[in-house]
Amino acid sequence: MTNWVEVAREWIGAHGAVVRASLVGVKGSAPREAGAMMLITENDIWQTIGGGTLEFTVMTRAREMLADSAAGPWARTVMRAALGPDMGQCCGGQVRVLLERFGSEEDGVLAGLASCRTIAHPMDGLAPLGDAGDTPPGLDRQTGCFIASVTLPGRPAFLYGAGHIGRALAPHLTALQLDLHWVDVETARFPAELPAGVRQVIASDPTVIAAHAPEDSIHLVVTHDHTLDEAICHRVLSGQGFARIGLIGSATKAARFRSRLSKAGVAQPVLDRLVCPVGLPEITGKHPARVALSIAAGVAIWQQELDETG
Repeated sequence: MTNWVEVAREWIGAHGAVVRASLVGVKGSAPREAGAMMLITENDIWQTIGGGTLEFTVMTRAREMLADSAAGPWARTVMRAALGPDMGQCCGGQVRVLLERFGSEEDGVLAGLASCRTIAHPMDGLAPLGDAGDTPPGLDRQTGCFIASVTLPGRPAFLYGAGHIGRALAPHLTALQLDLHWVDVETARFPAELPAGVRQVIASDPTVIAAHAPEDSIHLVVTHDHTLDEAICHRVLSGQGFARIGLIGSATKAARFRSRLSKAGVAQPVLDRLVCPVGLPEITGKHPARVALSIAAGVAIWQQELDETG
């Protein structure tokens, strides 16, 4: 799930309120670009504005807003920080961070915004940083609002399998800001709590989900069943298109699958795009945490390649 409004509404229901922190002005060197955002509750965060002292300070301020029982509807404030003098960070830039508190009073408003492309965040007359005469990204000088996308840019990814490897891998994939669809055959196979932003998909036949995935999707096949693995791979490879596909397994499994898929009619140039074993060979070991790190690192490289090639 890359729609921050959906995540915010879910967390309002669970925690009562959430703060959205957005970088609305950046000048010089900074950890993230203007428009980067995160959601903050009393005990949790979603996404990042760059980490370090800046993010820690923003989280502290956001939690003060959450604890303020007198805060009015859509309470908001703008923090200014010079990252070197104020934060002790090596970055020498300056930032402005818009903090907005959304509670149950705003849930109805957020519900109406969930399907929108953008949302206007009032700045109360405080313009984002920028060189004189310039209009920083996201700033509408006529309205005095910061215009932000509702849906974060995220490539669709389909993770098939909610066993040990899937459970270790899913948080890494959401951290890579993929629009993650986590697929398995029954609810009981998933953990009680899913990582924020994950779309859980229960499908008695996961190949149906694979068949309807967008053509720019990344597919990662790590199910409990080799027969199901093969069926998903066949559906993806024989479909209309995909960005990348990775399959967990050994070299022996890879050879057996390639032989069977070739006999099933998958053309060799397409079959060559099946990555098995998936992950970086430099990260060895069979512990789920190591396997997940290996796969996630490989996916990060895929993301970079896909971004560079468009």
